[in-house]
Amino acid sequence: MMLDCTWSSVSLYLLYAVGLYATILYLYEALESPVCIVWNVVFPSRSLKERYGPWAVITGSSDGIGKQYALNLAREGMNLVLISRTKSKLEKVAQEIQGECNVEVKLIDVDFYDGDHVYDRIQKELKGLDVGVLVNNVGCVHKFPATVDEISISELRQTFTVNMYPAVRMVQMLLPEMKQRRRGIVVNVSSASGHCALPYATMYAASKAFLDSFSRGLQEELLGSGVECQLVGPMLVDTNMIADIRQNLFIKLMSIDVEAFGKTAAWLIGKTNYTTGCCKHAIQTIVITILPRWIITKMLGSIVLKLGRDMEKKS
Repeated sequence: MMLDCTWSSVSLYLLYAVGLYATILYLYEALESPVCIVWNVVFPSRSLKERYGPWAVITGSSDGIGKQYALNLAREGMNLVLISRTKSKLEKVAQEIQGECNVEVKLIDVDFYDGDHVYDRIQKELKGLDVGVLVNNVGCVHKFPATVDEISISELRQTFTVNMYPAVRMVQMLLPEMKQRRRGIVVNVSSASGHCALPYATMYAASKAFLDSFSRGLQEELLGSGVECQLVGPMLVDTNMIADIRQNLFIKLMSIDVEAFGKTAAWLIGKTNYTTGCCKHAIQTIVITILPRWIITKMLGSIVLKLGRDMEKKS
C-alpha cells in the first residue's frame, strides 16, 4: 500500500512538472516578441538609418506589402532601392515616395523568374551603396485550390523560384558587406502558412515554411556579427494577391488593410526577431498554436476549398 502511494505521488509530481514545463515553454513562445517590443519602446534605440545604414533594398516593391515597406522606410529618412519586374509600376511608386519624402530612390526592374543573370544586374546596380536594410518580400501564389498533382510544372517552378531563391541570393549578395560594417538587418517576409500545412495550397505554404526555417537558422548564424534577421509571418493582408477573394466574409474578418499592416510592420523592424506584423494577426496566430495541428490543417483545407468555390461562382 505504501509503495502504491509513493508511486502515485511520484506520478503526480511528474505530471505537475510536465505541465509546468509546457506552460513555461508556451509562455516563452507567446511572450518573447511582445517583451522585446515593449523593451524597445521603453528603451528606444537610434533611428533605423543611424542604426543600420542609409539605404534599404526592397524586393517585390511595386505594390502591396513591399510598397508599404518602401513608403514607411522613406518616412524614416532611408534611401531606397526598389526591385520589381514592372518598370512603370516602380516609377509610379518612386514618384509617390519622392512627392512626400526627401530621399533618393533607385529602381531595378527585373523578373526573379528569369534566372541567375538577374542577380548579376542587381549586384552591379547596388555596387557602392551602404545597404543597411534588406526586405525580402517578393513572392507569388500558385492557382488554388489544387492538389499537389494538379499544379502545373511551370507554376511549381515559379512558386519555388520566386518565393525561395531570391531571399537566399539577396542575403548572399549583401550580407558580407553588412558583416564588414557590423550593422544591418535582413527582413524576410514570409506567411503564417509557413507554420502549418495549407491543404490545396500546399506548395505555396511549403515555400513559406522554407523561409521560416531559413530565417531562424540565419538568426543563429548572425549572433555576434552585429547584423540581425527578422522573420515576418502575417496572416491575410488585403493585397492584389487576394483580390479575387477579398469580398468573402471570412477574408474580410481575418485580413487587414495593407496600409495599416505596412505601418506597424515597418515600425517593428529591429524590435523583435519574429513578428506577425500587427496585433490582429498576433491574436490569430495564438489561436492557431493553441488548437491541435490536425484540427487546424482540416479547418484551413476546408477554407481554401470554400474560397475556391466562391471564386468559381464569381467567374
